[in-house]
Amino acid sequence: MPAYNYANFPLDMEEADFLAFPSALQVGERAPNGEVVDAATGETVKLSRFWSSGPCVIEFGSIT
Repeated sequence: MPAYNYANFPLDMEEADFLAFPSALQVGERAPNGEVVDAATGETVKLSRFWSSGPCVIEFGSIT
């Protein structure tokens, strides 16, 4: 069975992007109004569609 985590990051990942990740968005800071995929519909929508009706929780992770 393969390991859950990769031994190395993808070759196309820039080291500066990786090193900047911890300071990209702080706890409690509003997320940029980027596009996300609505897991319920598969539709690409702006984040503001979700937070316009109240708080919005975004979970980042892997399901591999």
